[in-house]
Amino acid sequence: MARTKLFNVDDALESAMKLFWSKGYEATSMADLVSEMGINRASLYDTFGDKQALFIAAIEAYLDRVNSARLTKLRRHGDGRAAITEFFEELVAFSVGEGKKLGCLITNSVIERAPHDRDIAALLEGSLQRVEDGFYDAIQSGQRGGTIDATVDPRASARFLVALVQGLRVLSRTNSDERKLRDVITVALSTLPPPSVSAHTKM
Repeated sequence: MARTKLFNVDDALESAMKLFWSKGYEATSMADLVSEMGINRASLYDTFGDKQALFIAAIEAYLDRVNSARLTKLRRHGDGRAAITEFFEELVAFSVGEGKKLGCLITNSVIERAPHDRDIAALLEGSLQRVEDGFYDAIQSGQRGGTIDATVDPRASARFLVALVQGLRVLSRTNSDERKLRDVITVALSTLPPPSVSAHTKM
């Protein structure tokens, strides 16, 4: 019979996620994790496994709690261009507010761990692909709805936006100037223009 946990597993995992997010994988020690999670080493190993397994669980929790919500809103919005605009507006708000100097756990992990760990690289690659697919769907939605020009390449533009998200999150770690981040978004959205007046005239 399994023993009842004397701590909240979700709360402990969230604490680990925030610690990895702020310090990175290598700089986070097991002692740091035990202290931050409020559990002993035996409970940590028994529940989550070793440090790498806990790190993967933390990334999965981040994807579930942070990325999934953003992607859901991106796909459910009726106007694809407005959905993308809102996505980046929220990203900037987080970057200059609650997430100031943190960057993105996915971006940070891609830089630090993906080159050295196949399992983590595969997990992160899948995450970035889902973001790309979310942008792809939104761009196509905008084209169908007449808010994004039909000449825009949905896949290429989606990949550009993924790269932009990663760049913004890295930039926000050293510079959280909201005006500068918004300048980046303005230029990015200019690559998704509405149909031209001349195009409407020819129809």
